[in-house]
Amino acid sequence: MKKLAIYVFVLTLTAAGISSCGKYEEGPGFSLLSKKARVTNTWKLTKVEVNGQDITPSESIYSLTMTLKDDETFSADYTFDNMLFNTIGTWAFSSDKSDLILSDKSGTSTNEIIRLTNKEMKLRQIDPDETIVNTYTAQ
Repeated sequence: MKKLAIYVFVLTLTAAGISSCGKYEEGPGFSLLSKKARVTNTWKLTKVEVNGQDITPSESIYSLTMTLKDDETFSADYTFDNMLFNTIGTWAFSSDKSDLILSDKSGTSTNEIIRLTNKEMKLRQIDPDETIVNTYTAQ
């Protein structure tokens, strides 16, 4: 009976893991946390790439901290040239959970998720003239 209980536990853990397997370009390939559990966090922008070139601004020029909450709302504080701005809005996954959609009073932004762990998130925006990849680190 004890072996059966262990077998059921391992089978359940495996099934949960398979349903949480990653589909993002840079992973993770496997996570016990749901996508929602991984995305709900406070994130700091740590790297910006445009068309493959690192153009990460100095924190004295621009910084961004964004909190994605479990109730699918978000708040963001950012500074530009020592001026503080903030915004609030909502977030959602696309139907297949491959995109993160952010909406606030200025509009809606669809971001392809490249990487999503509980410590790092990479989002890609593709415009007609450029591809922007933003990397965020959990705070």
